[in-house]
Amino acid sequence: MPNGSKKKLEYSQEYQSAKDSHFDHAIDTSFLVEELRHKFQRSGQYVEVDFRNLLNWVRVGDQLTHQIHPYPAKLLPHIAHCFTRASILQHQDHRVLDPFCGSGTVALEASLAGHSPYVADANPIALLITKVKTTAYSPEELRRVLTSIMSKARRLRTAPEIPVVNQHIWYDKSKKKSLEILFRALLETADGDIRDFFLVGFSVAARRLSWADPAISVPVTLRKKENFSDAHNSRIDTRLAWIATADTFTEFQKICIANIERVQECNLLQPARLAAIQVGSDARSLKCPWMSDESSLEAGSIPLIVTSPPYGSAQKYIRATSLSLNWLSLAGPNGLSELEGRSIGREHLPAHRRIEIVDQLPTAYEDLLLRIKRRNEMRARITRQYLHEMKSALAEMARVTMKNGHVVIVIGNNAVCGESLRNDEFIVDTLEGLGLALDIGVIDHIKSRGLMTKRNKTASVISRECVLVFRKQ
Repeated sequence: MPNGSKKKLEYSQEYQSAKDSHFDHAIDTSFLVEELRHKFQRSGQYVEVDFRNLLNWVRVGDQLTHQIHPYPAKLLPHIAHCFTRASILQHQDHRVLDPFCGSGTVALEASLAGHSPYVADANPIALLITKVKTTAYSPEELRRVLTSIMSKARRLRTAPEIPVVNQHIWYDKSKKKSLEILFRALLETADGDIRDFFLVGFSVAARRLSWADPAISVPVTLRKKENFSDAHNSRIDTRLAWIATADTFTEFQKICIANIERVQECNLLQPARLAAIQVGSDARSLKCPWMSDESSLEAGSIPLIVTSPPYGSAQKYIRATSLSLNWLSLAGPNGLSELEGRSIGREHLPAHRRIEIVDQLPTAYEDLLLRIKRRNEMRARITRQYLHEMKSALAEMARVTMKNGHVVIVIGNNAVCGESLRNDEFIVDTLEGLGLALDIGVIDHIKSRGLMTKRNKTASVISRECVLVFRKQ
């Protein structure tokens, strides 16, 4: 197994020729995957790459439907693009699975590549965003329904109250009422897949028009502080003034129009793309989408898995999307804790969520947990449960992967109580024990992903990620 050292990728003549020609979304990236495999297997060390540069034809920023809704710790589209476009990783059965789909980066890239995306996630808003992101809607029909929603919203004067956690912290009464009227108009005008599209737009508006700081994924009240610079406090004043005067209906309309244009761009690129198919809400127990009896997804049925699991100190996905979950009735204020409890990589572990784990981990991980326990017993419990649950999820991935199929995992390492948690080593050890061989190991430097270090002093900042490609033997 690689010791975590790295070797910088030196481009082959074939790659440099392709890079200089600025290929578009139609390119088969097999030659890139083969280049990475060759470098890794020749050196036995992780290869250092920059996927943004490696796939310089993939635009950075707002592209296609990737940005229809914000979501914490999104996977870099370039990575998903690289592996979903490589024909050498596919079989005749063009299915690509992401059991930790988040907001659907892998699903969209797989759909645009002509594959059938299969997805699972514990967060229902993630599944909704992924479905909408991959659906080839008719832009004309979306515009027609949007006009109807706006017309109805401006006529309505009342609407049922929607419970939102700590709503007095996030909205004044008039703003919340206008959002409730808009939500009523949406529900009474749109249905089916069309409704889902507008629910995503409403979710964006509900967060944007709240007093939550837009720069922080987990809702934190936007307010001035003495230790902020004058310029920063001035920007906060400007933002709060905008929220106070912004017209709810107009803002929703702008968001939806922008999303319709994104859908139209996707349609031009791949009009026959397939919408994501949900295969459950738990990566440890994937379900067959065609069976009503909750049968397990067939063993050996998936040629390619591309996923980015949660880290040992995970982003707070449920808390980060709590306003949306409440507004869309995907989880009530009292149901957020239960939803978080079903997520792998949770930060908190209430007593009623703790389970006694009898399975021993390899000695290196037991020693690590002992060192963490000496500093913080609760962090040791949380880390043990994370490793136990990740082991179950990895076993499920191995089960559904077909022979000679591939599993691509993007994962970062982080610190717990000052101890290095090598998530990459744990994944390699586990999957190799399940009969998968590590084909490629690379390191990609990323924009730092802070794991809420201001509130969790034992967490860390992720500045690079490992991309691990396994083949089932």
